[in-house]
Amino acid sequence: MPETIQKPHEFTPFIHLVYSTAEIPLPTPDRIREGLAAVDDRWGPSGIHLDFEQPDGLQVSGLAGFGDHHVQVSGLPAPLPSTVIDRTVYVSRWQPQFKAAIRQHRSTLSLVYLGDHPDPVEKMIALYGLARSFQDENLLGLINEQAWTAHPPASYLAPAAITAFRQTFPFDVWVGYIRFFIDDDHFWLATKGHHIFDVPDLAYLMSPAEDEGAIIQTMANIFYYIYEDDGTVTAGDTLEIGEKGPRPTGERPTSERPTGRLWRFGPVTEEEVPLIGPSGTLVIEKSG
Repeated sequence: MPETIQKPHEFTPFIHLVYSTAEIPLPTPDRIREGLAAVDDRWGPSGIHLDFEQPDGLQVSGLAGFGDHHVQVSGLPAPLPSTVIDRTVYVSRWQPQFKAAIRQHRSTLSLVYLGDHPDPVEKMIALYGLARSFQDENLLGLINEQAWTAHPPASYLAPAAITAFRQTFPFDVWVGYIRFFIDDDHFWLATKGHHIFDVPDLAYLMSPAEDEGAIIQTMANIFYYIYEDDGTVTAGDTLEIGEKGPRPTGERPTSERPTGRLWRFGPVTEEEVPLIGPSGTLVIEKSG
């Protein structure tokens, strides 16, 4: 088994589970089947196929198949590279205590999606559904390298929470909102991770007078317009987003489209190359 976990293709969903000990838990097949079935009864237990090994008690490798999903599992008694931690944990929006703890992790379990399901949300649900079986008291957090973010286990691995991802998109754990500072008062606020859902990332130039939460809400609404409504936007387009009772982040859009602010989409200039995501990035700005 390799001494480092190979990074999947940038459009392949994957997550890392990191632990405080060098030992990675390998749950029994029955526990995995029960855990998956608790998330989605269509997955088993009879339709779940598992092939895992842990020959030295430390490294873990194998495959899990359930429904339309196939997930590769690879675990090593080693931390993730510091570059990954700096780009995910350090820039995440969680408390310093969580960041300090997760920086001390000693082992890593990576779940890589290999199935054929067409819906990216279902792919992520499959990863989280399998991840919950590997949760124990030593699990420090989950790292989403593609979204430049990380989060504690908290309640995100509970069956009800995972199932709810179908109704309420979990922007706080599947999308990173990263600050790229220009000077002490101005920075680019850019999304990371949209490409997993075949949506371009977005960027907005923030100033001290701007409400960052409102811009994140706007980015979420634009994501829904593209992902849920099959909308298409390119540089030069404009889009009107309703402001009459702003839709909470993560809530599904309604048929009502009240008059609101007009937003213009533009290209990322050469000086802003770090903002560009795998599916491209569009700069948004207020129009009028």
